[in-house]
Amino acid sequence: MVIKAILMDLDGTLIDSIPLITKSVEQTIKHFGFSCSKQKLRELAQLHSRDIAYYFMDKNKKHFSPHDFVNYRRKTFLKLLEKKQKHWFGDAKPFIKKMSRNYKLAIVTGSRWIFIDSVFDAGTKNKLSAIITSDDVKHKKPDIEPLEKALGKVRAKKDEVIFIGDSTQDALMCQRFGIRFIGKPTGISTKFQLKKFNPFLIANNFDEIEKFILNL
Repeated sequence: MVIKAILMDLDGTLIDSIPLITKSVEQTIKHFGFSCSKQKLRELAQLHSRDIAYYFMDKNKKHFSPHDFVNYRRKTFLKLLEKKQKHWFGDAKPFIKKMSRNYKLAIVTGSRWIFIDSVFDAGTKNKLSAIITSDDVKHKKPDIEPLEKALGKVRAKKDEVIFIGDSTQDALMCQRFGIRFIGKPTGISTKFQLKKFNPFLIANNFDEIEKFILNL
């Protein structure tokens, strides 16, 4: 098996941002006068802000501005992000640095460029062939458009690529597009949830993933 490129999710995979994402959703829901269970909150945290707004509009038969909801959540998340000193998982940047010597690397994320610019340093960014954010596509995860765009950037075929992600959204996107998926249950989805998508591998850290890829 020849692997030419490694695609990676960001939140929950490279960056320990899921607690911040969940908290920003929780605070935004509360600000707009709604509430939900912890399990539902975890499910909603995987969605885009506008979809979360529509969920509460439909569920409660109430009308409010989705635009205001999106903006409030974005501002809340950025405030939480500014307070957090450590963003990256400890083994994430070393993994990127080492794997970039032999493979083309790209990030495919549901986050926006404003978040990318907040957490990336130039040295890490320069190791990547591409970063595809939700600002760069019309159809976001779990649609296959982000993957299509990423493959064009790394100039690789489906069977020459592996995707590393932490969520069922990542897994579903890979399943739809026919790309091998490695599940990393350090973010939004559990190992049990990821197993339902028959991943190539489930690993708790990048050391395991590195050894697996190098032995292919």
